[in-house]
Amino acid sequence: MQIAGINKKYNSTFGSGFYNITRELDSSVMLSRALIDTCGCTIPWIIMANNGIEKKEKTRRYLLDYAIIWLTPFVTLPLSNRFAMKYIGKLTKNFWSNNHKAIHISNEFLKDTDSMMVELNKMSKGIYKNPLEALYYRLNPKKKYEPKINIDELLESVNGDKEKLRKKLIRSKNAVFFSDCMFTFGAGATVLFGNNEITKKTSGQAGFSAEMSMADREIVEKRAEKYEKSKKKRYLASLGLIAATTLGMSLTGFASLYSKSSNKLVQKLRNNSKLFDYTKGIYMSRLPFFLGNIAFYSGASLLAARNNTERKDAIIRNGVGTAVFFGGDLLLSSIFTNLSDRIFGTKLRINNDNSFVRKIFPKVKSVKQVMEEVEQGKISKSNKKVAAGIFWTNMLILMVSMGYAVPTVINKMIKKDVEKDIKVNEKNKQLFQTTTYKPLRMENFIK
Repeated sequence: MQIAGINKKYNSTFGSGFYNITRELDSSVMLSRALIDTCGCTIPWIIMANNGIEKKEKTRRYLLDYAIIWLTPFVTLPLSNRFAMKYIGKLTKNFWSNNHKAIHISNEFLKDTDSMMVELNKMSKGIYKNPLEALYYRLNPKKKYEPKINIDELLESVNGDKEKLRKKLIRSKNAVFFSDCMFTFGAGATVLFGNNEITKKTSGQAGFSAEMSMADREIVEKRAEKYEKSKKKRYLASLGLIAATTLGMSLTGFASLYSKSSNKLVQKLRNNSKLFDYTKGIYMSRLPFFLGNIAFYSGASLLAARNNTERKDAIIRNGVGTAVFFGGDLLLSSIFTNLSDRIFGTKLRINNDNSFVRKIFPKVKSVKQVMEEVEQGKISKSNKKVAAGIFWTNMLILMVSMGYAVPTVINKMIKKDVEKDIKVNEKNKQLFQTTTYKPLRMENFIK
């Protein structure tokens, strides 16, 4: 009986952990993207590289990408939030004050002072630790974590002017958003061009690494001549594209909050400004991550391509990756949810739109919402199981399609392009060797 009790407790703990992990992945585009990138891109794409040089190049790139895009936010963003609140918004006197977490407030509540104060009062009742803080307090158990925001101190910093507080919070959030996007995507572009240079130095030759086992050095380097002549200009152009995209997102997501105009466009931008929030002040939301990826992958990676074949490689990988991740998961989830609700009677759809398209591809409740409704007794426990099952089925389909189907197609394309250039080169050599020239003789000039 004792063993049975332990097993029951273990299963309960395991189940709870599984659903909590599923909920966190489903609610964070950064975390779910990291999972797909690891198991659907990084590992299989390294394995399916054409040669050792390409494997090393991809390994370097992905390790640096992970360090910059996936790991640094847990360190840099908590610090950036504190910096912005103290030096940009000037709302905190102490850099380590817990009041910096007021920056976590959603743009949704910064449209007016009344909404802002209601939300800040809710936040003042308790704020969760971010991963960096959680680690700090675990290593320092004697330190006491204060989970509350002191609203009086915040108001005191603006002499009680709530409108001034609202605008300073917007300014602080905008500063963090702009700097994070520029650092994340700008550093990513630097990795692309820098990695090309490392490959050139370590391999002793220029060109697209995937081709280095398919053709002679002369052919590979000839195919990369245009890139080598213009790589500095290409790098600067990629940073310019990222800066322009970031500035556009910054203006779209935050400028409308300053205005009280009744203009329809301004109101629409204001109502959708929450799309530029950071979950828990760390996780970038889907829309800016999508737009940043377009500028980074579809822009910088094309400029960093060393020849037309690598450019096609980047278009396919990034195009499929972007479409599959940012649209594929929503599409698959919608299809599976619709089938589940119709066949098994689950209640996972959001039925607030009766249009023809939404009847086929309905909006879907998040795993978090489903779990909350189960706990509230609104729907049965089976809904939670099905919602989690659909999420992981989506992840598996996306990882398999991106990880193995895409590189298989790309490797065939690369081989075909290189073989085409090899044939042209051999044909030119044969033509040169078979062309004979009639020698000039003295008698030809004597009549």
